[in-house]
Amino acid sequence: MAVKLIKQENKSGDATLATQGFGKVTDWRPPVFDPIDDMDAAYDFFAGNGFVVLGNCLDESELAHLNEFMDRSQKERPDSWGLGERRKPHHRNQGLIFSQPLLDYPELDRYTQHPRSYLLVEKILGGEDRPRFAEFNFRETPEDGGIGAMNFHHDKVSEDRLLRDPYMPCDWLCAIHYLTDTMPGTPTFCVVPKSNRFEELREAYAALGNEYAEVPLYGAAGTCILYDTATFHTRFDGDGKRGRRTWHQYYARGGWLRSSLPTTDRYVRAPSECLTDWNLFPERLAMHPDPKKRLFFSHWNTAMGEWAATGFDPEVRKSMPRGEA
Repeated sequence: MAVKLIKQENKSGDATLATQGFGKVTDWRPPVFDPIDDMDAAYDFFAGNGFVVLGNCLDESELAHLNEFMDRSQKERPDSWGLGERRKPHHRNQGLIFSQPLLDYPELDRYTQHPRSYLLVEKILGGEDRPRFAEFNFRETPEDGGIGAMNFHHDKVSEDRLLRDPYMPCDWLCAIHYLTDTMPGTPTFCVVPKSNRFEELREAYAALGNEYAEVPLYGAAGTCILYDTATFHTRFDGDGKRGRRTWHQYYARGGWLRSSLPTTDRYVRAPSECLTDWNLFPERLAMHPDPKKRLFFSHWNTAMGEWAATGFDPEVRKSMPRGEA
């Protein structure tokens, strides 16, 4: 990777500044893969870098539907979006988030295993019947939103990633679909390639040397980014005037795996833990008549188990975080 700086580097490597990154923002554009025709190459790129960019993952009709859905649901459910009087802490400095739209909108079910990206998701997570649904949400940074800067961070991680061999399949995977064009000046997802093998960003900075880079990922509406949740990432705010819309879906890895460790002959990798302790799945999906669909929605946390035990009582749902109807 040729790193060309477009921002002043923090050459001191000051640990107190590490969460804001080290200023090695590059104009390098990673390759864009077709998730069907280029599946093997896309997988290899992901395995080596902790992310991959996929082109044309949503067609014009799907983009129109999802953008219309966002417009409609913001009017129907302003509190769920953080647009009402009951503004929630998780919306602050994050823009607008609709956390659990699947609960009340069956029209979205068809996107949960999208045919353009899902076969690659299966491959990354270890094969057919390995992916487990974890979370599905919509986000918007509105025009003139003035959203505050976000630190570099990773999402949920498993500590054994630092030791295991082979590293793949990863533990959790996120898919971000751009619902609007994303370019210099708009809020932009940014990753540090190859940082998923490090506990802290400053360790990646020291170990990767000249390969260390902070890479904004631009793309047209319909672009999909798959990233290992252990990969350090952030959101660049752009000029603070132009907006951006995204759909985020998270997957966990199900099933038990055998893998080598340098300190032992063999060990067992358990399924990934639940991504959150609050996310709920609608009854129609959790209890779906198709056993493969039920398996996909089988990664239940305690909140989900308690809600299911009540027969999916709507009052119990309302008592749970982000569960308002």
